Amino acid sequence: MKAARLHKVGTPLKVEEVAEPILKPGGAIVSILASHVPNFMNGIVSGTLDYYVMPLPFIPGPSAIGVVEAVADDVFGLNVGQKVFCDINMATKTNGAEPEKILIGITALTPNAGPLQQLWRDGTFAQKVCYPAECLTPLGEAADVEPTTLASLNFLTIAYGGLLRGELRPGQTLIVNGATGCMGASAVLLSLAMGVGKVVAVGRHQVTLDTLVQLDPKRVISVAVAGNAEDTEKVKAAADGADIVLDCLGSVKTPEPVLACINALRPGGTAVFIGGVEAEIPLPYFRIMIQELTVKGAFMYPRHVPNDLLRMIAAGTLDLKTIKTHVFPLNNVNEAIAHAATLRGLEYSIVVPNSNSF
Repeated sequence: MKAARLHKVGTPLKVEEVAEPILKPGGAIVSILASHVPNFMNGIVSGTLDYYVMPLPFIPGPSAIGVVEAVADDVFGLNVGQKVFCDINMATKTNGAEPEKILIGITALTPNAGPLQQLWRDGTFAQKVCYPAECLTPLGEAADVEPTTLASLNFLTIAYGGLLRGELRPGQTLIVNGATGCMGASAVLLSLAMGVGKVVAVGRHQVTLDTLVQLDPKRVISVAVAGNAEDTEKVKAAADGADIVLDCLGSVKTPEPVLACINALRPGGTAVFIGGVEAEIPLPYFRIMIQELTVKGAFMYPRHVPNDLLRMIAAGTLDLKTIKTHVFPLNNVNEAIAHAATLRGLEYSIVVPNSNSF
């Protein structure tokens, strides 16, 4: 089969013939239909992101849509021929021990996760992969949706995890900071499906903000920020008392954009951090205390989240028609990675390793 492998950090992936994966206990062989290429993938390949990389060579690749081809004897509830969502988020479950965590095909997350990553070492930039069954979610009634569109679940699941962590309720006011990025735009789309009363989309790129407003002009308000002292007042005026801030900013090196949104929270409000801000955030101690604000972190999402979203898609409450995909064959994976780094809003770079499979 063909796979894209990283042989040396700082060099492009090499598409080559490799041995097919071997079925192992607890796993399933999945034929990959569509794999999302996140905008940070170029940082992993180039080494500019400080991620732990598997002993080389290895096959990278994040969450994907695929078809089950074989199932281990100790796996139940999965059937050959089922279309599934492949979830990169995995952790050990030993009672009484801190879990070891990995993102399959991306990185280890805990100091002693090397053996777990070695066990499930390869990602989805391949025609087939052996994947842990616990990380596979059958598509159910969403199976008829185009796989390249469903691959957007990679970011939608993370955004949903953040909104669940913030305990978003219908009718509330939400600020999405970094709304013009792919993660932030996913959060705007998803919050509308969850019944938000008003979502304030905060970002720097006006054209992308305008497209988000068109999702629901009655409920989406955009605020274009410039990184100056006026941003706080602009966000506060648009929100008029926010219940939740979902911060989706990328590798921002100053705290001001985050604080501008936290300052727009109403008493009792919650801020949830799901982005990649590199600055230390000087939180206002007395305001947090007196107004009983809550600040939370959210990394990835609970195991039930993919199924929740798939059911919303099947029911039509989460409409993916506004998502635009840029599709690349496996042979052009490096082009897909480079293109992903340029995308904003509801645009996704997708690799299709088995381009004749659908």
